[in-house]
Amino acid sequence: MDKALWVVRDKVTTKSAIDDLMADATTRGIHDVVVQVRGRGDAYYDSSLEPRAEALPDEAFDPLAHLVRAGAAVGVRVHAWGNVFFVWSSPDGALPRSGKHLVNRHPEWLLRGGRGPQRGRGPGGVRHLDPVGGSDWEGIYIDPKSAEAREHTLGVFTDIVSRYRVEGFHYDYVRYPQVTYADSPDDHRAVTALVTEGAKRLRAARPGIVISAAVFPDPDIARDRVLQRWPEWARAGLVDLLCPMAYRRDTGEVERLLNTARAAAPKTRMWGGLMAYAGERALVREQVRAAQRAGCEGAILFAYDPSQRDLLDVFAAT
Repeated sequence: MDKALWVVRDKVTTKSAIDDLMADATTRGIHDVVVQVRGRGDAYYDSSLEPRAEALPDEAFDPLAHLVRAGAAVGVRVHAWGNVFFVWSSPDGALPRSGKHLVNRHPEWLLRGGRGPQRGRGPGGVRHLDPVGGSDWEGIYIDPKSAEAREHTLGVFTDIVSRYRVEGFHYDYVRYPQVTYADSPDDHRAVTALVTEGAKRLRAARPGIVISAAVFPDPDIARDRVLQRWPEWARAGLVDLLCPMAYRRDTGEVERLLNTARAAAPKTRMWGGLMAYAGERALVREQVRAAQRAGCEGAILFAYDPSQRDLLDVFAAT
């Protein structure tokens, strides 16, 4: 059974942190890491298209280049993880400092509220230009229906895979925040349009690339709540690997969700997405086994944390 780790961007801001990640993975026989390099419309790599991430302390350091070199040295495959439509958040409400950030440069691309006369605010009164968000709004999104925004996003992703020898490219937030922020349930077509064009461009830029996506595990909820029709993507061959996010403490519910996902995409490679609950070693073991029983080819843990190596030990060994 394959084992993989989701690695959030704050874990790859220095060379030593990346070297620790590679050591933690390779000593445990984990050969795939999915690393967030486009977290909020910014770059944890060398980019001419989007601003350098504010959290990177060393102006000369290229995290993705070091990830790829370090991974090749120890036999760990690096998948570049890019958030798709979700482009900015900040707990203190700050907007991006860079004038080059698309939130500042192209406010016309941003998703504005939902249907009806109050368009511009979400159902809970959340403004579209709100980095803090609300219960169903993580922060600022681009509008999936904006052809210009989709074109920019695909340009960013293609640039990454053409210049860095990554194993794969991983979509996250390839969806609406909620259906209530769309004009119509038919707006799912805009999400699928990006995935369709992405398959063409990424495969042309790097033949053999593994295109993966983090998805809501229940296909009905994915379709109706966030306009994410991933079983259709699987049937059309637009993705090579699906990672249903079965984040539940109840192992029976995890297994049910992954069984449902497996039935919805029976021919597409699948890694069951599991949550790393701090201190819950037995739970990690049980849930890896649940993913295997559900027919997943692998399991992927959210998220790598060097302070929780005990969970990595159990995850890798189960």
